[in-house]
Amino acid sequence: MIKVIAACVIGVALAGGSAMVVTNIATESTATAEPVNETLYNYGDR
Repeated sequence: MIKVIAACVIGVALAGGSAMVVTNIATESTATAEPVNETLYNYGDR
């Protein structure tokens, strides 16, 4: 029974740690992105 509880605790710790790492990577990549100042669709601009 102790092995099951230990496995659950380790699994929760790994899931939380990986979620924090992914969140930090995602926020850093969006923070450096520059906004686009052009129109999305250029109809009739041929």
